[in-house]
Amino acid sequence: MTGQVHWFPFAIMLVAAMPLLAFWISGWRADRLYLVQQGSVRCRPRGNSLARCTVVRDAKSGQPIGIRRCSACANPEDVRCDRACLSLFEYKTA
Repeated sequence: MTGQVHWFPFAIMLVAAMPLLAFWISGWRADRLYLVQQGSVRCRPRGNSLARCTVVRDAKSGQPIGIRRCSACANPEDVRCDRACLSLFEYKTA
């Protein structure tokens, strides 16, 4: 009976790796939907001060969707303004 189930540890490892593979594939697909870029803009509501922003764009159209991080806020990770600067990040077409 020794050696008859030599495939069993491999099957256990394969089943255990499936959730990791699923998380990796879903993350890879989500990363393809958005682009994250750094940019600078003058923040009009904060006295026209220069702000470094992390802009999230749609990957297909290139249109800005949101601001992830802004140096003009008290907590740069917590952006609670009305995001009036978002239109300044749109690509100019000639």
